[in-house]
Amino acid sequence: MLRFVTMRLLYAIPVLLGVTFIVFFALHLAPGDVTQQILGMFASEERAAALRVKLGLDKPVVVQYFIWLGNLLQGDLGHSHIMNTPVSEVLMRKIGNSLVLMGGSLLIVVLASFVLGTLSAARFRRPFDRVTVAVSLLLASMPVFWFGLVLLYLFAVHWPIFPTAGMYDVRDPGGVLDLLHHLFLPAIATAASGVAIMTRVTRASMIEVLHQPYILAARARGLRSRRVVYVHAMRNVLPQFVNMTGLNVGFMFGGAVFSEVIFTWPGVGLQLYESILQRDAPMVQGCVLAIAVVFVVSNLLADVVVHALDPSHK
Repeated sequence: MLRFVTMRLLYAIPVLLGVTFIVFFALHLAPGDVTQQILGMFASEERAAALRVKLGLDKPVVVQYFIWLGNLLQGDLGHSHIMNTPVSEVLMRKIGNSLVLMGGSLLIVVLASFVLGTLSAARFRRPFDRVTVAVSLLLASMPVFWFGLVLLYLFAVHWPIFPTAGMYDVRDPGGVLDLLHHLFLPAIATAASGVAIMTRVTRASMIEVLHQPYILAARARGLRSRRVVYVHAMRNVLPQFVNMTGLNVGFMFGGAVFSEVIFTWPGVGLQLYESILQRDAPMVQGCVLAIAVVFVVSNLLADVVVHALDPSHK
């Protein structure tokens, strides 16, 4: 197992390097000048040139990249041009909020998709199965930002059941219940497409397993249908379900950016959106790198669980 984890970590290094390379050069190819964001549009060229020298923007882009990469390897993510704060300090505050949102969304995805996919496969081509397939297609077709706006209008404006923004009530911040109250809508919006995809994957995998010879033999021996589905078939669906869950975490993190913007959730996604508008390159790079690390770690954990569940490795 240790060798397996080590190899996966080694594979992750070029992925993260590729992410830093693409993001760094994409930001520098984008039009605009960060000095205008800091000094204003009417700043003199002398002040702008002095600021470029101070920020190291007067050097060639390739040199800037390797300077930034060298600092990154030493644990320095850089300094925000706009906020005048170390990027790492901002991310330490934001990433915990994003993980709360991701945790709630992932819990909804895992529970809903596994239950719906399993029940749908067990009732193949019956009314429940057809309704589940139709609803999953509908959810998969709805963009996160559109679905989030619909939820916001229906359950926060038209029927003021849930709050419209933030993690806590600014007038009277509560505890866990207040957090859950604010978390519900953004978690649903973030999880919707993941539930749709994972439900269809689980359903297809379960249908395939239920037609295997050993399942047919178990039915022929008179085993109860519930035992066949939830004991014998489920253990063979779990590895693929865990693997898809790991891949889905990265997909959901992308959707969480929209949810955080729509519901003003103070996480990495909202910070990334604001930093892009302000052309705050160090902060954008830090946010994207944090998202990439979460994606790589989630896939690593999924691979470890799948490896542990595989009977050939025992």
